[in-house]
Amino acid sequence: MANIACGYLPHFPVEDKTMLYAWLRFIAGIGLAGELGAGITLVSESLPKQLRAIGTSIVAGFGLLGAVVAQLTVELAGDWTIAYYIGGALGLMLLVLRISVAESGIYNDIKHDSNIKKGNFFSFFTNWNRFAKYMKCIAIGLPTWFCIGILAVMANQFAPVMGIDSIQPGKAIMWAYVGISVGDFASGFISHWLHSRKKAIFYMMLFTIVGACLMLFSGTKSENMYYFYCAWLGLGTGYWAMFVTVGAEQFGTNIRRQPQPPFPIWFAD
Repeated sequence: MANIACGYLPHFPVEDKTMLYAWLRFIAGIGLAGELGAGITLVSESLPKQLRAIGTSIVAGFGLLGAVVAQLTVELAGDWTIAYYIGGALGLMLLVLRISVAESGIYNDIKHDSNIKKGNFFSFFTNWNRFAKYMKCIAIGLPTWFCIGILAVMANQFAPVMGIDSIQPGKAIMWAYVGISVGDFASGFISHWLHSRKKAIFYMMLFTIVGACLMLFSGTKSENMYYFYCAWLGLGTGYWAMFVTVGAEQFGTNIRRQPQPPFPIWFAD
């Protein structure tokens, strides 16, 4: 509903449309983060341990292509409001599909157990070891915030400093998410091959650090080169699905049904 409202933004009789737009994106971000976090957790609980990384990487890989489709929709439609109408309509269709999705067996096993307290967000802060583990899980996602939320979203702010005539942030985000989608597909198989999610995330983080250093310090002078590095950074931070899976596996079912730590996935809207 927030997406559809964004499409009507030019027609709202308010003076400060920028603030209204920010609030609508904030609402959409809360909804999407909660839905996606719960969705990934449901997939993790429904698959055997050896297939979780591959399963979640496929879900996230297709899901994150939404940012690519959004940019292409704007270019083909010629009007950015149409992209919001399409996104909102697809969201309502997804809501209908979600109604028929069954709970995982793991969650059903504890559903009626009165001795297990479910959905207590504050339990993250009542135990030091649990809190430290929670913060570590959030920290794993920080490179994604930096690469997408700063280097891609604010691409037009970096352009003048780098001597580039102009950069379209929409295209920078699109290429970053092309890389993330490929990285998400690859990360599950890399993890499966290495028999370690920790090693897979570590190597992809190293790849991201190298890409960020080259983008910022190697003398990027053209628009296409900047887009190339955005795709590189997206590929490097494509461990997102695996990262959410790791976060889900660190806590009991009664806790991990909570929305996951914040991610820049809201850009995919």
